[in-house]
Amino acid sequence: MNTAEWATRQAGALKAEGEAEKASSEIDCFYDTLCHMARRLFGVGAVAVRPGVEDSCRVGLAEHIDAAAAAPAIRSAMALLSAADEAVEPSNSREAGSLSLIASSTFGDDGRLALFDAARGRLDIEERQHLQDLARLAEGLWRLERRAREAALQGEHFRLLADTSTDTIIRGNLDGIRLYVSPAIRELLGYEPEELVGRRAIDITHADDVPTFGRLMGKVRAGDLDVGRVEQRMLHKDGSWCWIEAHIRLTQDKRTGEPDGYVVSVRGIDERKAIEARLELLANRDELTGLPNRKLFRERLLAGLSKVGSGERRFALWWIDIDRFKDINDSLGHQAGDAVLREAALRFEAVARPGDIVARLGGDEFALIGAVGPDDAEAAALAEQLIEAMRVPVAAGDHTIEVGLSIGIACAPDCGLDPDELLAAADKALYQAKSAGRRTYRFCQKLAAR
Repeated sequence: MNTAEWATRQAGALKAEGEAEKASSEIDCFYDTLCHMARRLFGVGAVAVRPGVEDSCRVGLAEHIDAAAAAPAIRSAMALLSAADEAVEPSNSREAGSLSLIASSTFGDDGRLALFDAARGRLDIEERQHLQDLARLAEGLWRLERRAREAALQGEHFRLLADTSTDTIIRGNLDGIRLYVSPAIRELLGYEPEELVGRRAIDITHADDVPTFGRLMGKVRAGDLDVGRVEQRMLHKDGSWCWIEAHIRLTQDKRTGEPDGYVVSVRGIDERKAIEARLELLANRDELTGLPNRKLFRERLLAGLSKVGSGERRFALWWIDIDRFKDINDSLGHQAGDAVLREAALRFEAVARPGDIVARLGGDEFALIGAVGPDDAEAAALAEQLIEAMRVPVAAGDHTIEVGLSIGIACAPDCGLDPDELLAAADKALYQAKSAGRRTYRFCQKLAAR
């Protein structure tokens, strides 16, 4: 389902309660949500949505921005935008206070969604597509808002829309008991609607997500949130856990105006979560070996060094280089070289102790960090184990490859407490090990002896 369809079904659910007179204010909530989503997605300070030249301009601002100063300036900048401006990447020359126009996209007859920030650069191709998708969402909201002005929908429309929606629509009372569940629940979680009516959502919510869900529902019931949004895992009928995104809105009795329940739109986000997990993995892990990459290694190194001095144990860095790795690549090919790197990673991890971190820093360079005793014996013993682990030749296709290691060792606080200083000391010790004939290790020269 695309973003515009999402907007259509969400606003349709709001009208389904027979509250057409409140539709415009409720749609405003979704414009606010749209602005919030866009700010988080693009990392900008402000987002503005103007459905049409005669419509009010909605502005969403980051918390650190002065709304009193920025909002009027942004609305003025939006008023100057015309169809002659580029749809995706207009000039940054139009300013709104301290914020500049970064990019905008048109929708509907003359609507526009625009991003403003003080320092953000131009959007890349993928970000431009995301902006266009959000503009289509805004167009969906605009079309619904326009229809809400023309006619009131009857209460029966709620069930009609919910029954045909690909999102799951749920109606519940203030105790959290479901009163209605749309047929889309079959596709989402495998249940028949009747199986969930009369039960609470929390009954099939993952235990780790219950506290967050409970706090959100409390805010919705208290009226602190017009629209609550949550991502959580829910139990599929087959026993698996599925990630869902839910938008929850408190409903009021038409006669008294008092809260009488809630309406929820639920959709599955397993695919999105898988992409997010993949991106997280790529950001912190080496793709070839699966080991922590340089970025994650440095974070762990900083964390380890911060604990030095809290006890008698020191913190050690083993800088590991595969001897003559270039010769392996040049003579046997990169596939053989990759096989050596993957096998080395497995063997290093097998040698590592609980609490140690093994990382690939790039090329044929690896590192291991961990706590050691007050003398050099423990660090030396582990270096010998690493070298010994590679004495068994590595099989790569039809080739059997002899692999040696050279290792430089630097310990904190002996060789410094600064990460760069410790890395430089280990690198110098590694060079000494290579000069000594390879397949050996050397310790850095201690600060006191320099």
